[in-house]
Amino acid sequence: MKEKFKKIFGKVKDFSSKYMGWVVAILFLVWITFFDDFNLIDRFEKMSKLHELRENEKYYEKENLENSTRLDELMSGKEELEKFAREQYYMKEEDEDIFLVILEEE
Repeated sequence: MKEKFKKIFGKVKDFSSKYMGWVVAILFLVWITFFDDFNLIDRFEKMSKLHELRENEKYYEKENLENSTRLDELMSGKEELEKFAREQYYMKEEDEDIFLVILEEE
């Protein structure tokens, strides 16, 4: 009985001494990927969300600049305000008629 035990235990001991580093490394990677508080999956999702939010920030900064410029132009005079109202909202004076030409795309 002792010989069988020594034979089995000896093989386990050889296995553990040869491959224990790899087993620990694999367990560490599994732990970091799935179970840790700052696991790789959540981290990847958060990095993706951060990238998306930074792109949105750039877009809204550009829109803000354009709208600020447009607002400054509109506030510069009555002619600019009237031009904007006519072009964007099709406003007209009482004695005018507006004809809209809509072009169909091919």
